[in-house]
Amino acid sequence: MQHRIRVKVIIRWSEKKKDWSLKKKKNSMPKMKHDVFISFRSKDTRDNFVSHLSGCLRRKRIKTFLYDELPNEERYEGSLKAIEVSRISVIVFSENFGDSKWCLDEVVTILKCKERFGQIVIPVLYHVDPLDIENQTGSFGDAFGKRRDKPEQLQEWKDGFEEAINLPGWSTAHLRNEEMLVNQIARDIENKLLRASRAKVIIEWSLVIANLILEIASSVVDQISSPHKPLYALAAMSMSLLSCILCLVDLLHKGRVERVLWKWTWPIPWFYYPTQRSHRFGSFPEMVGLLCALCQTTTTAVSYSFITHGDDSPIKFSIWPVMFALGLLCSLLIKRS
Repeated sequence: MQHRIRVKVIIRWSEKKKDWSLKKKKNSMPKMKHDVFISFRSKDTRDNFVSHLSGCLRRKRIKTFLYDELPNEERYEGSLKAIEVSRISVIVFSENFGDSKWCLDEVVTILKCKERFGQIVIPVLYHVDPLDIENQTGSFGDAFGKRRDKPEQLQEWKDGFEEAINLPGWSTAHLRNEEMLVNQIARDIENKLLRASRAKVIIEWSLVIANLILEIASSVVDQISSPHKPLYALAAMSMSLLSCILCLVDLLHKGRVERVLWKWTWPIPWFYYPTQRSHRFGSFPEMVGLLCALCQTTTTAVSYSFITHGDDSPIKFSIWPVMFALGLLCSLLIKRS
């Protein structure tokens, strides 16, 4: 009896663990490739509003995805995949938006991404009334009425309409000057992206400060070490080694995100960007910072070796922490500019 209960408990625990891991995988944030995805009906807005909005966003260096820039055979699947790797989705509701299954499926996918990992969704009403979208009336309702799909599919799209138009967004009814509307939307998107990237900036600067503190502390502790204080030399070497490891981890993470490729080149083999094989991965200041961290680690290791043998370290002062700090600061300033 006890054996059966134990088996049941183990099975239930394994099932709960499996469900938890599947849920965690489902809700995990995918790697972002685009800043903005724009869902729109081509014959209504492609040659006017969407063209102006995408141009304004790209002038602000905001990565914007438009489905019609893909080959014809890849557009549908490519659009749905692009939604999942975009930080913000803009849905441009227009008169004939509802007669396109493509657009309707995009709305459903966008709202699923919003629910799964908090994607920002901005609805834009382009010369349509929100009540017409919610109730499928007027010219928007006439276009949607052309659909002859399964009832459950139609209901899913209707629920998507209701959820999307109740989100904070923009409308030509409130700002009829299209140029002003485009600029306002672009500014709103820019502000949302800046707020979303603030955490990333904090992490980057925290890494810089942590590495700088470790390197300076390593240099100071190394200066006061002596044959009578070997633990100071060990502490200095440990701190510089930790700083070096942090630099390597940060560089490897960036390389993994950028999907860099190894290439055998003369005189030094290195990693290259997959779309720009002639462009090396890593900026010059980042390489200088890593080199300085390695040199400081070597310096403290040499000092520790001499001190443990009862001799004074031949290295009296190290400039590597200063060079390391300059390399990291220059790297961040270049990235920001």
